[in-house]
Amino acid sequence: MKTSINIVNVSKSYGTNVLLDDVNLMIEEKSKIGVVGRNGAGKTTFIKMLMGIEEPDSGEIIISPELQVGYLRQDDDFDLDENVIDHLVRITGAEKWKCAKIASRFGIDHNKATFNIGKFSSGFRMRIKLTEMMLNEPNFLLLDEPSNFLDLNTLIDLENFLLDYNGGFLIISHDREFLKSTCEKTLEVDKGGCVYFPSGVEDYFEYKNEQIESGKRYNKNVDDKKAHLQKFVDKFGSKASKAKQAQSKMKQIEKLKTIEIGNPLRSVKIHIPHVPEKKGFAVVADDLSVGYNGKTVCKSKRIEIPRGVHVAVLGENGEGKTTLLRTLAGELEKVDGNFNYSQGIKLAYFAEHIYKNLSANDNVLSYLRRHAKPGILTRELQAMLGSFLFSNDDIYKDVSVLSGGEKSRLTLLAAISQCADVLILDEPTNHLDFETVEALGYALRNYKGTIFFTSHDRTFVSLLANSIVEVKAGNIDLYTGDYNSYVYNLRVAAIETEEINKEEEKKDLDLKNKEKESSNPNGSYAERKKIKSQINKARNAIKSNENQIEELKQEELSLLSFFDNGNVYDEAKSMRMKEVKTTIQDLEAKWVKLTEELEKVSILIN
Repeated sequence: MKTSINIVNVSKSYGTNVLLDDVNLMIEEKSKIGVVGRNGAGKTTFIKMLMGIEEPDSGEIIISPELQVGYLRQDDDFDLDENVIDHLVRITGAEKWKCAKIASRFGIDHNKATFNIGKFSSGFRMRIKLTEMMLNEPNFLLLDEPSNFLDLNTLIDLENFLLDYNGGFLIISHDREFLKSTCEKTLEVDKGGCVYFPSGVEDYFEYKNEQIESGKRYNKNVDDKKAHLQKFVDKFGSKASKAKQAQSKMKQIEKLKTIEIGNPLRSVKIHIPHVPEKKGFAVVADDLSVGYNGKTVCKSKRIEIPRGVHVAVLGENGEGKTTLLRTLAGELEKVDGNFNYSQGIKLAYFAEHIYKNLSANDNVLSYLRRHAKPGILTRELQAMLGSFLFSNDDIYKDVSVLSGGEKSRLTLLAAISQCADVLILDEPTNHLDFETVEALGYALRNYKGTIFFTSHDRTFVSLLANSIVEVKAGNIDLYTGDYNSYVYNLRVAAIETEEINKEEEKKDLDLKNKEKESSNPNGSYAERKKIKSQINKARNAIKSNENQIEELKQEELSLLSFFDNGNVYDEAKSMRMKEVKTTIQDLEAKWVKLTEELEKVSILIN
């Protein structure tokens, strides 16, 4: 397999923060690679350098001229008053039928394709960007966190697409299930280096843990040997008769070096303060309608949620998941019906708009102390901040200078640390790295309070959810199965939809062919058959004509050779020479006429 991307001695730093240090890497065409690493390790910078958006400080990146790279852009440069198809035609220059065909692959049917983009959620707009990317016909894709804004249905569609995709790709994602399903190789960006592993993410982490355990055993042997040598030095170092040996042992100790141990899988541990377990129902809803300005988005019949249940709110983007959570959190008034919490229940709520509006005059530690449950010790708060990637002097940063990701993590931790009876989390995993997502999932599994949450991260959902509320087609319903059965049913539905789309495409093609025939006076089946017969006859006549000409030219050459060799004049051969020349001229004139006729008839069939 040919090399598509060759990375040679590449280094990249921002100030004292070294992201890549003399990295060498060869990526082959059609390689399907999952990129993992902690936040800030340099994954996105790595992809931006492949795109030419950023330059390495040193070294070079050599891209094969045959590589057509498709990049999933993160910005939303849309005209919200433009419909989907017109936007795709304008951006890509592709024909409408082709735009519609690729759009349908990402769940944008003929009806939705005529809607203005402003009507769609951010997740649905991601589908439009995926369509844009594929209309440019790339053979290598660069996807930076594509799952962050995709609902589960669209993510499954994307997975199925990538599984069938004939080119290669690099995907940055903290969703282990997504990487497991789509990627055959793994690239970890960590501490200035890149580790390229020729198998999937599960095999890589198993290998990594084995290497860590091997390193620990090696270091223990080194420490044991050092201790043994040190005993000799301590015992005999002061004796003149043993001084030379003691000095030799000291040199041996200096040469013995331990190796640096990388971070083991799930090295992040998140401690959540205890929430007491309680019995009864947390919330009961009766004919609840939720929405905005009196307009219903979705509604339920009777739903009862016991205390301590962890409820994943699932459904396509734009169906009303966030609207439901905001209503349960008391941020929106219900449109109709009722929902009631048990008496004395305390709520805590996390959502994107909360951290975006964070402007309190606090540092990180004081903000957390002000929101956390009273009585939690400072060292416990510091430990929680450390597990959420705030360490050392970071905890004294003013909240006003925090990045968007840091604000998200802080406000999420503030909600969790309240130890509320009901915890409502709207997309809590978007700004967490691979290991922190899993650590949070494991920690919240032991949360004794009730949790309502949405997340696009299947690993997180599978770890945490023990109940499902589905928001679909305007209805809010309790799903009777578990999360695995829910995903399975979506996969089956996606396959069925794909088959329907293929059938629709076939029908559209047949209809276009019929329309073409009806608009063509020579387009009927009988006429087309007649024309094809004429074409075949013309081609056969031309071929026969060419064969005759070739034979006569060979005879002409033979006769010329006879006369050139000074043979006695032969009247019969001379007469034959004249006949051959005349026949060739006649046949060549006929060939021109036959060729012209073939061209005319061929036009009728096209």
